[in-house]
Amino acid sequence: MKIETIICDIDGTLMSPGGGPFVDDKIKKVMIDLQKSGKTIVLASARIFQGVLPLALQIGMDIYGGYILSSNGTYAYDVKQKKILFCHEIKKEDALCFWEMGLKEGVDFGIAQPNYMVESGFSIGFYLDHFNCDVDVMITSDPKKYVNDIISKCSLSQEKEILDKAYNSLKEKIEENYPYNVIRSNDTFVDIVKKGCGKLEGLKELFTYVHLDFKEAAAIGDGNSDASMLQACAFSATLENGSKACKEVADIITPSYKEDGCLVFFEKIMHL
Repeated sequence: MKIETIICDIDGTLMSPGGGPFVDDKIKKVMIDLQKSGKTIVLASARIFQGVLPLALQIGMDIYGGYILSSNGTYAYDVKQKKILFCHEIKKEDALCFWEMGLKEGVDFGIAQPNYMVESGFSIGFYLDHFNCDVDVMITSDPKKYVNDIISKCSLSQEKEILDKAYNSLKEKIEENYPYNVIRSNDTFVDIVKKGCGKLEGLKELFTYVHLDFKEAAAIGDGNSDASMLQACAFSATLENGSKACKEVADIITPSYKEDGCLVFFEKIMHL
């Protein structure tokens, strides 16, 4: 098996959820060594772009090359060339409509733009996400004033029990009436992206664009949104903290992120 490309989720995989913009030094060193050996890294995350770029720079992707796939597959970026490859935008009028729908269901709503996030509140999912992203947050009851740039995704956040009650209703209303997908990223966070977008779909578009091959790719991830990309690759891993969907398709299960389980995956890649 020849592995040329390594696809990595971030939260719950390379670090704890809400663990900040950087990996620890052990993981950093191994990821740099992999690139020095000729591997290409793709960081595929539900985080917005500003939450992934610091990590990409930490591990030298601006030197060795590599790609960011952020906002659950809607935004692709060539780190070395400093170039946006694609962005599947959400219409402003749709985002503002979803904002009102979310508030009626008792959840906070967020709109992701390049320069700052616009949010209706600072509940747990947004609170954790704030530590990951080098981006300002505007809390407002009047989003029309502050939404003035491209929108890569919208998000819902609330305590798990509240989000559990709201999720199915909002997913049904949005997916049946608008060209968007509603994706549960974790217990306290939901993303809304253009229909047909997701990590696997974004990877397919990226791989076509830059001539990479799933037959020469390995992936690691822990969430439900990672399962399809794990299944598509020649070799894949999830962690002990991974979802049931990931564990059903992964080739190996490593220790949890608390034990730096990703290092077991990287060691396997070194010897494939």
